[in-house]
Amino acid sequence: MFDIGFMELMVVGILGLLVLGPERLPKAARTVGLMVGRVRRTMSNIQDDLERQARTEELRKKLENPYATFLDEEDDNRMLPARNQSNDATSESQVSLPAASDATPDSPAPANDQKPS
Repeated sequence: MFDIGFMELMVVGILGLLVLGPERLPKAARTVGLMVGRVRRTMSNIQDDLERQARTEELRKKLENPYATFLDEEDDNRMLPARNQSNDATSESQVSLPAASDATPDSPAPANDQKPS
């Protein structure tokens, strides 16, 4: 984070010793260490919150358009008309099912028209 070498640390330590004195220097160093730790934790929490918010927004966008997770936007626009055409083709070629009035739950299924031989 900071590019501080051994000589810079010695200069800061000697200046702190001269300004604060040997009695107050350990307490001041402890206080500075606690404050630096508190600032690091706060910054880490803020970064985690921002990442969580970004992931939440990304998930919301994916839920709005589920095809976007698998296709690019250009592919999605090209595929939508093809999907609609294929749905129309399959609906025309589907076999018609008997109407609900032909068979009721109480009546047996219709028999084949073949006569026994």
